[in-house]
Amino acid sequence: MAITRKRNETGFGLRVGSSWKSFEQFRTEGAKALSSVKHRVIATLLTRTGQYRILEEKDFQELYGIARDVDRLRGGLRVVFVAARAAQKHPDEESLSVLAEAVAMLGNLPELPVRDEFDDLVPEETDWDDEDDEVILDPNSVARPLQLQETAQ
Repeated sequence: MAITRKRNETGFGLRVGSSWKSFEQFRTEGAKALSSVKHRVIATLLTRTGQYRILEEKDFQELYGIARDVDRLRGGLRVVFVAARAAQKHPDEESLSVLAEAVAMLGNLPELPVRDEFDDLVPEETDWDDEDDEVILDPNSVARPLQLQETAQ
């Protein structure tokens, strides 16, 4: 997992890419359907349940990093707002100092790094026994309780 610093860019520059009007259309195109989803290109999948956007991992990581920065800034602005209110109600030296410190801290927040990829997801606290899992590849060897009941009747 590589972590890189964000580049200072004026805009994110996303472009509209391919669009599929149904999941079936997307499915029949197979893997080549995703070949049009390149850097900064967002594809659209329309289904009965909703509209979905498909984007490359790197673009997702950048968007996620921007969202985290916005969330951090929102928290910092809340602290500045509370400090400003306190300084307004109690304009003593200590309240003004807290306000000045809050503003200075908000201006000095470092940029968060952006990941190039996620770690693999691992379920937490599983009680599964891997030795109990058996994969049967021969369909004739699979027990079919419903067929046995129908035969008995």
